Amino acid sequence: MVLFHSPYKSKRLSYVLDYVFTERLGIPYELSESVSNIASPHKVCINYNQIPLENAWNFIPDGLLNTSEIAPIQQKYLPENPITCSLNDLDFDVFSAIFFHLSRYEEYLTKKRDEHGRFQYSDSVLFQSACLKFPVIDQWILQFKNTLIHQYNFLASDFKSETYQSIPTLDIDSVFAYKAKPFFRQVAALAKDFLSGRLNEIKHRLSVVLGGKQDPNDNFEWQLNALGNKKAVYFIQSGPYGPYDKNISPLHPEFKNILSKLSKAGHSIGLHPSYSSDSKPEAITREKLVLEKSTNLTVTHSRQHFLKMDLPETYRALIACGIEKDYSMGYSHVPGFRAGTAHAFKWFDLIDNSETSLTIQPFCCMDVAYKQFMKLSVDACMADSIDIQKILKTLNAPFVFVFHNESLSGHRGWKDWQKVFKFWLNDKD
Repeated sequence: MVLFHSPYKSKRLSYVLDYVFTERLGIPYELSESVSNIASPHKVCINYNQIPLENAWNFIPDGLLNTSEIAPIQQKYLPENPITCSLNDLDFDVFSAIFFHLSRYEEYLTKKRDEHGRFQYSDSVLFQSACLKFPVIDQWILQFKNTLIHQYNFLASDFKSETYQSIPTLDIDSVFAYKAKPFFRQVAALAKDFLSGRLNEIKHRLSVVLGGKQDPNDNFEWQLNALGNKKAVYFIQSGPYGPYDKNISPLHPEFKNILSKLSKAGHSIGLHPSYSSDSKPEAITREKLVLEKSTNLTVTHSRQHFLKMDLPETYRALIACGIEKDYSMGYSHVPGFRAGTAHAFKWFDLIDNSETSLTIQPFCCMDVAYKQFMKLSVDACMADSIDIQKILKTLNAPFVFVFHNESLSGHRGWKDWQKVFKFWLNDKD
């Protein structure tokens, strides 16, 4: 048992303590405003107060958890050396730091967004401090565990077990590159390719549409073989056609057949809300119903198309639509840990000042980030990502990654990227 002494209680403080001690460490704690309990049979007393106490592990609060306001702050909520520091070296409020990163507090402090309305990684404290690729919260929690073991006589068996595992997730933005597209889209694409001089594209399209050749995006049998016994989460774009939404309806018989195979193989089916549906519960609901009709499944997982989200509206819309777990917490341009952790956590609505029912599962690596934005080769991508994997193995944290079926096609510049997919699947050293 951990006694956590604080002269005040708040929803923010309870949220952090539940996350650290209950969810992550798996040990009971008691939050007390009185110091009289310190003599009771607790293994450790954590004193969260401006006034230090003898025989306690002292942390000095900075006030972030004792308010419901969202106000500009000066703290970076990172130590000077965030990767190498120990808890005893921290010169700031680590509990506030955990809340700051999990709640995405910094995303409420600026209206600056990119062309798709997204918070930019370059504005992140973690990126600016050169530790976006390091899950600082997971390190701090591991240090909590080690300190409790080595200084307060806890046993390793007292704690919740966490292990490294790779968790594949796939976005299906366009189930087919050519096949099953409506006639007007086929004609428009052929005309565009002809005017642009893309004769190879015309040849590929006609060989699939007229010649019966395998569509390059239809590599789902390869995926199933590569995944083996590992279970993936598939996110299906089921919204109407538009500038950023190119899929066919999941009600199409061939698309339904693919989704049935994935589901029967034990993989989860989630929603990939269309670009234009961002933060619109009525639109997300319509798309969710289409996907559920196609699969005969209840859809409870989602990831935003283009990772297009704005807090708190997007997450509130997902909750209103019955989504229980979202996988959008990451960046499209670079690898890393947007919320400072690889582990799932409950979303805290800063405007309502309350923990919600929505679980957030961060990801750290995405195919498009490495190839299209960082311009890395297959080998360079694997070399970069292996450092992240090594860190996660040390911290017993999950490696959640994103791939697209287009990236596994070997088509349109994606030659040999199947190697990266298999490399990321590997749980072994």
